[in-house]
Amino acid sequence: LRGRRWEHLALVGTPPVDEIGYSLATVIALISRPRRVALIDIEHGTVVFQPLWHYLLRSAPFAVWQFFGSSVAVGVQSLALPVARRASRVRTLNPALTKLVYLRPAVGSSSGVGGSVTHSHGVIRALQGEGVRVYAYTTDPVIAETAALESEPPCKWRVVATPRLTKAVPVSAALGGDVALVRAALPVAAKVDAIYQRHARFSLAGAMLAWLSRKPLILEYNGSEVYKGRYWNPTPFRRRLALCEDAAIAAAAQVIVVSEVDQRLLVEKGIEAERVLVNPNGVDASRFARDGGDETRCEHGIDRNAFVIGFVGTFGPWHGAPILAQAFAPVAEENINAHLLLVGDGPELDPTLRILRTKSLQNRTTSTGHVPPGDVPRYLDACDVLVAPHIPLPGSVDFFGSPTKLFEYMAAGKAIVASQLGQIGDVLDHGATGWLVKPGDVSELSTALRILSESPEQRRELGANARRRASERHSWQENARRIVQSYQNLTPRQTD
Repeated sequence: LRGRRWEHLALVGTPPVDEIGYSLATVIALISRPRRVALIDIEHGTVVFQPLWHYLLRSAPFAVWQFFGSSVAVGVQSLALPVARRASRVRTLNPALTKLVYLRPAVGSSSGVGGSVTHSHGVIRALQGEGVRVYAYTTDPVIAETAALESEPPCKWRVVATPRLTKAVPVSAALGGDVALVRAALPVAAKVDAIYQRHARFSLAGAMLAWLSRKPLILEYNGSEVYKGRYWNPTPFRRRLALCEDAAIAAAAQVIVVSEVDQRLLVEKGIEAERVLVNPNGVDASRFARDGGDETRCEHGIDRNAFVIGFVGTFGPWHGAPILAQAFAPVAEENINAHLLLVGDGPELDPTLRILRTKSLQNRTTSTGHVPPGDVPRYLDACDVLVAPHIPLPGSVDFFGSPTKLFEYMAAGKAIVASQLGQIGDVLDHGATGWLVKPGDVSELSTALRILSESPEQRRELGANARRRASERHSWQENARRIVQSYQNLTPRQTD
């Protein structure tokens, strides 16, 4: 930072002062000494330029207080850890699950799209369909905006703000968010049957609320945050991350996992098998296969006669989108009508588009960026084949995911080409409900796409079979019934 003279330091946020790490920007400004500081507020669409001295005068007092507040928060979380672990020993159990508090902490990762959003809204809708009243609380304002945009919102989120003074680093922001969630939800928690939390990095919200309300905690565990912190979301607080994760799991009367791999990994860590329920993701098939594909093609300038290969996702490193880009090249060379539709955004989108540009395929590719979850069905309807090219996870760990995209692909009634990996290979039957390929094998993926491009009848058969399977076996309603049943199966020993 000191090696050159910087013109600008740009701070981006909604607004920047609300983002985790804002106080660190003051330190960066002191070290790098830019001529001016630009405050870019995405929410309000404003850009304010300040001379360095002016920015430092205005930001330094808050930075000092935020460092102090965050240090206190880290210390308080240390004291909360042993208490959180004891939540499982102070629970009461009602005869049936009729009301619950749903907690969705968001530690520096607001998002209105993606599988986690689909999962939360799918579960909440289905639980309410089973007669369970859901009181939903979150520190993520974006998911609340997504819900409000739907014609039939899944719920009304109660959004609580994480205190700014705790947001110097993610670990302290998590404690601030947890305190805000617990404070907001505690009056309601005393009147419900259970606490349900979607597991998040550094979060103890569900455990603390369960301890205070004496209600059982159901923890939805979508994979280890410690693992994600090692490979995808690094943090210098890895030991604290592991302590928080262990405490959250210890506090839970029931841990809901999305795959058998996750169940096995928890049991290997010493978690009792009877406390772990495998509950794969699902789909509301009635929201899919309702046309809209022709209009979507027209909107993006895609020919009605094109053979459209589709991918929908957040372009995470495990999604394998660059593999799809490489496999698309020989298909496009043989089939002049082949077109690639990429729906979504994320870290792997730029590398994917770069591959396509090097192969001069940018004019035969449409990249939409983020689309609202409610629009996903019409984008799937615009495709002839849908692809889930997932790749093996780093560290020789078995694939532990349950991709929501897979079940949405099935409900869309389109032919699916997917990696034979983990739960994906268990859900799809090769040649019946999908076409399975070796993970990361560009040649196999390309061959499958070429074969299906020449066989409309096979595409229709695969799509129809997949939709029928999704409706019969993989609904969110079945997911919710398993949650309700898991509550009813809790024993007096577990709630003593």
